[in-house]
Amino acid sequence: MEMEDVCYTREMALERAIEMESKSFSEYKEAYLMAEERRAKDLLKDLALDELKHKYTLEKAFFEETVMLHDSGYKQGPSMNLSLLLEDKALDETATQQDILIHAIHEEKRAVDFYKKMSEQCGGAPMEKMYTQLSMDETAHLARLEELYESMYMQDM
Repeated sequence: MEMEDVCYTREMALERAIEMESKSFSEYKEAYLMAEERRAKDLLKDLALDELKHKYTLEKAFFEETVMLHDSGYKQGPSMNLSLLLEDKALDETATQQDILIHAIHEEKRAVDFYKKMSEQCGGAPMEKMYTQLSMDETAHLARLEELYESMYMQDM
């Protein structure tokens, strides 16, 4: 989801974030159905369910001044930046198991970038903390995907 460099109203910022979470859930659901490897299926399912939680949190934010998010508890190291190294392509019937993980990595990178930008654009506003925490959650998702990709496809490198 491409973002313009503008300051959104609170409601529009929430709408954009909700749309992104809905799209991410759909992408993970599709990838889950296509995945065959158990570790990949389990991770894709976890991420899809997290995206639903994020969407619910964002929807609640319409009615509350502040929204409390809890740390995911998953501590990640620095990103391997696999989204810069691996080319994304849409998932279709020819997608390999490797393509599925690459697509998921790119999906998470888009989410990380989205929430970082939203946090910056909402600097000083009550929503800043929520977007910062969502960015951290998505960064943890990205790290989990990169770790799985590395264990499955980069061991021989």
